[in-house]
This record gives sequence, C-alpha cells and structure tokens, in this order.
Amino acid sequence: MLVNSWCNALNEAISTSATVCAEDLYKGGHWATAKAILDCYPVDLWVLSAGLGLLHHKDNVVPYKATFAVGYDESIPLYSQEYVGKSFHRTWWKEITNRSIFKSKHPTSIVELMKKRKRDYYIICGSPDYINAIELDIINGLEYLVDAKKQLLIITSKKINGRLTAYLFKTNQNMAQWLRCNMLMLNISVAKYIVKEFTSKQLNDLNELSQKLIEELKELPEREVKKGIRRTPEEVKSFILKIMEQNPSISATHALREFRDSGNSFEEKRFRAEFKALREAKP
Repeated sequence: MLVNSWCNALNEAISTSATVCAEDLYKGGHWATAKAILDCYPVDLWVLSAGLGLLHHKDNVVPYKATFAVGYDESIPLYSQEYVGKSFHRTWWKEITNRSIFKSKHPTSIVELMKKRKRDYYIICGSPDYINAIELDIINGLEYLVDAKKQLLIITSKKINGRLTAYLFKTNQNMAQWLRCNMLMLNISVAKYIVKEFTSKQLNDLNELSQKLIEELKELPEREVKKGIRRTPEEVKSFILKIMEQNPSISATHALREFRDSGNSFEEKRFRAEFKALREAKP
C-alpha cells in the first residue's frame, strides 16, 4: 500500500538523515504569518502536514513534497474517479498520524491533542482540501473538550461537514480586501486577527467572537474586481523566469498569485504548463 511505503521511507529518513526544524522548513507568506502569531501571542503552533501528519513547530523533520491540494505532481492521490468526497485523503491522514515517528514525543492526531489538552482553545486554519482530510479527526476530538462550542474555530473558505458547521468561520474575498492580504494568506490572516482580539480582550468564547465578527463583516463593501491585462506567452515566460530568479523555490501557485496580483491575466492551465516547462529546463 502506498501509505505504508511512504511512512516507512519518511520514518527511516528522519532517523538516519540530517533533519531541519519544522519551523524553518516551510516558506511563504502563510507560514510567515503563522510564525508571527507564535512570536506575538501566547499560543502554541501545530502543522497539518499532508506528508507527516500533525507536527509541532519544533519537530525535526526531513524536506518532503506532499499536499492534499488536487492537481499537483506532489498531490496525495484521490484513489477515485470522483472528485467529490476525497475519502482517501481521510484514510491517508488517519494512517500517517497513526504511524508518526513523533508518537512517543507528543500527540500526533487532533483527537489525541484534544484528549490531552481538553481545556485549550483551538483555531484550525486551512484550505478546504486540508479541512476535508482532517475532519473526522476533529469530529472524534470534540467529545474530549470541556466546552467545544467555545473552544474550537475552523477557518476555511468553503462549507464543511455538517457536524462541524457550528465551528466554521467561512472566509471570502471581501475579507481579503479588509485585511489587505491576498487570497492565499486570507485564512491565516483571519486567524491572526481573531487571536489578537481574543487575547487582548481576554475573552473565553471563540464562537461568540466569530459570530460578532461575521456580523460586522457583513457590512463590508463588495470587492472591486479589476480585470488583469492579458499577457502573451512570451511575457508570461519572462515573468516566470524573473520570479524564479528572485525566489528559486517558489511554487507555481504562488507564482500565479503574484502574476495576477501584479495586474496580469493569463489562463491558469497554460501558466502552470509554462511554469513546469521552465522549472524542468533549469539546470
């Protein structure tokens, strides 16, 4: 089974190879914001890793490539022709958390973490693909919390499992304009705002705070949609090469976001194809 060989290979690599602290492994604006929250507020930071399960930010790991997002070379397979459901991602999450090399060190699943820290507050922040993968783990952990309604908030951009709807803070494009961030950083930027409000006002109910914020944000003006300037394939290649030079490890997703945020327009599939071709052509 794929998950067996993946876990065996990773655990062996972590045991025998040079490792890097998880805090230093991840890059980009999302992770930089998460670390800023850690530095500024009395919180603990955990990582939802598609490759390694639930990680503490101080864990020593090896670099890996895996994501629950669909359509990338490093995507965890769906094991199904049906795009809806993605039930294999839940199976994958369960298996990698069960086999985690960090089991003797700390909880390696959300249910174990909630069981151990039943009075803590939890803000779980991620794209819909990641929330889908971990939702059963969250559901199983709820029963251990003293007052789950007050203690848990899930920040993401789409509807989630009905059993978790009561804990959902659903983000949208208007909020990105309000927080002055792009869509890639929206969920974590909302988390930062909520942590700031929650700690500075010494509150004790995440649900009450999120409901109040949702009401306030209903008044936000509709986001202005600016049409990007249509670019030629040559201009796109030139942009990609320049951005790869500035940031050699940039992903296609982040490059596309920067391209669009700079007021440009080009079909996503073609942009990704150009990016992949230029990445592979690099020595």
